[in-house]
Amino acid sequence: MKIIALTGGSGSGKSTVLNGLREHFQKKVSILSLDDYYRPREELPVDDIGETNYDVPEAINHSNLFRDINLLATGVAVEFETYTYNRSAMKSEILRTEPAPWLVVEGLFVLHDNNVRGLFDITAYIDASVATRLARRKHRDMTVRGYAPDEVQYQWDNHVRPADIEHIEPWKAKCDVVIDNENDWKQGLSELIKLMES
Repeated sequence: MKIIALTGGSGSGKSTVLNGLREHFQKKVSILSLDDYYRPREELPVDDIGETNYDVPEAINHSNLFRDINLLATGVAVEFETYTYNRSAMKSEILRTEPAPWLVVEGLFVLHDNNVRGLFDITAYIDASVATRLARRKHRDMTVRGYAPDEVQYQWDNHVRPADIEHIEPWKAKCDVVIDNENDWKQGLSELIKLMES
């Protein structure tokens, strides 16, 4: 099994690229999302006014992620509950991920933990402008996750952008492939696939 890291800021288009990889590799690719490795809300950090901050590396249970990557690498399927962000509009589901020749691990902080980072064969960064990413996040959080507009903007200003600057954007220069999702993401996807198949 070869293991790929797919990272980038919120709203950069990681799901779009994932869908492109799924279409190309079909059943030869399995996916783990960091969204399913958030710690329980009572364990998450809060900001100065008591709002839960999902946009810090400490919010992710990297130990469980490391365990599951290694299980898949040894041919063992893993199961977990999807994370609902404590929103009543979202229902948790049990997901089962089967081993495959390629494992893609995607999320904001996939490159943060030293142990997890050491497992990756290829790293890819999805890039898009701040304005584009904010528009995409507003659409997702208000239509899918049930957030109010002022909640989305508060999180963006106080949690998301600071996390981008400190924890995510520095990896752009260090990744094997940078996919420009502001313009033609398919070109970057082709570069990633070429590298995976080389």
